[in-house]
Amino acid sequence: MNWLNFERFKFPLLTFVLSFVVLFYFFNAIILAPNDFVFASGGDGIKNYYTYMFHAKHDPSFWEFNGMNYPFYENVVYTDAHPLLSYFIGSLGLEDFGIGILNILLLLSFPICSVFIYLILKNYGVEVFWAIFAAIALTYLTPQIFRFTGHLSLSYVFAIPGMWWLLIKCNNASSATLWAILSFLYVFAFFFTHPYLGIILSFFCLAFWFFVYITDRALWKNAVGFVTVQLVIPFTFFRLLIFATDHHYNRMDIPAGFYNYFAGWGSVLLPHHGPSNAVGNMIGFRLNHWETWAYIGFPTIIFFFVLISYVIIQRKNVPFKLIFKHELFLFFLAGVAILIFSFCFPFKFSWFRWITDSIGPLKQFRILGRFAWVFYYVITISTIVAFFQYYKHQSKNLVIGAVFFIGLSYYLVESHEAVSGVAQSISTAKNPFKKENLDAETQEIAQFLKDNEYDAFILLPFTHMSSENMMLLGEEQANYDAFMLSYHTGLPMMNSVSSRLSQDESVLFNNFFGPEFCEKQLIYDLPEKAKIALIINDDYLNKDELRMVYSHEYIHQNEHFSVCTFNKDAWNTQFYFDDIVERNKNAHDSLKQGWTSNKNDWFHYESWDHLKGESLKGKGAFASVKGNYPYLAEISTDSIPTGDYNVSFWFNYYVDRADISAITQFEFEDDSSAWASQFEIKESTHIVGHWMFISMDVKVTSDVKKINVYLTGNGSGEPYIVDELLIRKADHHLFNTGQLGGKEYIIYNNYWIRKDSFSEKDS
Repeated sequence: MNWLNFERFKFPLLTFVLSFVVLFYFFNAIILAPNDFVFASGGDGIKNYYTYMFHAKHDPSFWEFNGMNYPFYENVVYTDAHPLLSYFIGSLGLEDFGIGILNILLLLSFPICSVFIYLILKNYGVEVFWAIFAAIALTYLTPQIFRFTGHLSLSYVFAIPGMWWLLIKCNNASSATLWAILSFLYVFAFFFTHPYLGIILSFFCLAFWFFVYITDRALWKNAVGFVTVQLVIPFTFFRLLIFATDHHYNRMDIPAGFYNYFAGWGSVLLPHHGPSNAVGNMIGFRLNHWETWAYIGFPTIIFFFVLISYVIIQRKNVPFKLIFKHELFLFFLAGVAILIFSFCFPFKFSWFRWITDSIGPLKQFRILGRFAWVFYYVITISTIVAFFQYYKHQSKNLVIGAVFFIGLSYYLVESHEAVSGVAQSISTAKNPFKKENLDAETQEIAQFLKDNEYDAFILLPFTHMSSENMMLLGEEQANYDAFMLSYHTGLPMMNSVSSRLSQDESVLFNNFFGPEFCEKQLIYDLPEKAKIALIINDDYLNKDELRMVYSHEYIHQNEHFSVCTFNKDAWNTQFYFDDIVERNKNAHDSLKQGWTSNKNDWFHYESWDHLKGESLKGKGAFASVKGNYPYLAEISTDSIPTGDYNVSFWFNYYVDRADISAITQFEFEDDSSAWASQFEIKESTHIVGHWMFISMDVKVTSDVKKINVYLTGNGSGEPYIVDELLIRKADHHLFNTGQLGGKEYIIYNNYWIRKDSFSEKDS
């Protein structure tokens, strides 16, 4: 029973208590009433609370999330719903306390982190006082502090130090098998908390055991065994479970962000809060994107340079061979290796792109900058251990001791502004999952939906994201309203805010808001007798959403909401399609390149048939790479009259994601220029096959001398293809024909409309 010995645990316990005191100083309002607050009332934060709470209260199974993306729903892993925790509290009937349970667990991760850092420091010979002080100081400078305002499942600050402690035990304990099993369970649990955090921990393991093997080849069996247990098995098992339970096809293989949000030296060396940041601002330092922050602290930089100077001066007396084989140095090398990966090095260079193209799993990482978190813990802890040894080697010189103490204190000074800012931010929003905190208008509509026995609802403005290739972006308030109505009624919504949704499903939802003359295929996936509410809040509606509203009648209203019963036939009507068919028959004037009309007027058409490659129509299409955006069209207004015009073309979303914009630019007589229209391609509401339709309306005035059409956006170097550019007067209606996927199409003003539209409805 030696493990129950109080002497063994008194200092870790003291570390926990002292760290909790610091935690209470910042977060006392939440600690005293954890179920009364949500850390974020908008954005990713409220969405993550909603998915967690809905899954706990309303979902009958672990894997299926039934709150969003009706009628298809979603696999819970992709919703950031804390699946392990939410299923656990749901099984115990604790969902009414779910917010408080999650909040207190997230906050307790601070003192738990302090304990793990203390244990690591003590393991490498740091004395109790210094180890406790340093553990608390490093905990509150954590780069994960900023996740508390939104990315809740990435906020467990003990995750990386805990993994480090387990790796130490695996490498040294006589009962390595037991520690290997514990480390497997630890990593696997984080895969089901947030897969990204599971991957970071697995990479930390891989890097450490790689350097263990490099320094002692005789340990290759140990290294391979632990890598298998801590990376291969949890990752493979996790992926197999998803494969076996995920019934949503054609997700994006490669999430966005690999080449966008990687770290740099500024991410780890430049302060973002506190007095050092004020000095940096005066000097003119430019911070990296906040997603990549992993600032190691000014004391770490000072300690490091003092140590380097000492090593250079005393190089003849420094036992380099022992240092290079020391376990702590191997962890340092592992941290550096992961830091280099977080820099997207060497993959960010075009001549190394073939590596990520060949090794698909590499591109699964959305924001590489988060991997720099490992380096934060490794460099700060390693530097403190080394500086303490230097202090001890100098016979605990008072000056060096004072520098050490001031340095550790300055960690707390640097962290104070960030922690207090986050604490203030996350302790202001009342918990809306408690009915008494919900506004009266939302409560009224929730009761109306339950009383009238609706099966699901659509809320406008409508959001459906994110397949990362196509999406509809509504309004922040509308998302909040949808989450609250869904949770408090238990009803699924057609709206969705998730990650890597099925592209097939996303196409259906984008096209659901397409032109009135296009068939809405999503209608046929809705249960035949489903009673669906159409709810409108008082946010801005776009023209497609207004069309939906105008095709229905209000049956209930209050100051914030209006409710209709969604009418499938009113929204998916054949009337406008039949009108297009009739107008096509009457378009007797034959114009150039197969176009017909009922009048002969100016238009510009470019099919790029002189080029080769995959095309929507004809023999070729325009192809280039992102970062190279030449004009798709340059039209002098000498040849066209003033008036209203429409510019349209098609973008192939299968070649690469539609994460760029279409622009129509005017050049004026005074040599100035301006954007006349912009179109976010990912929000196209007319998608045919693998092609997304772009349409921009512009007004040409007498001072416009030139019209330019082009794309703009990221410079990822990935390919793109566009086809079928048409510029026409707004009142000049053009017709053509085309074939795609064995189907015949009427082409109306560059819209592709299947000739057999509504045949499924008729049958």
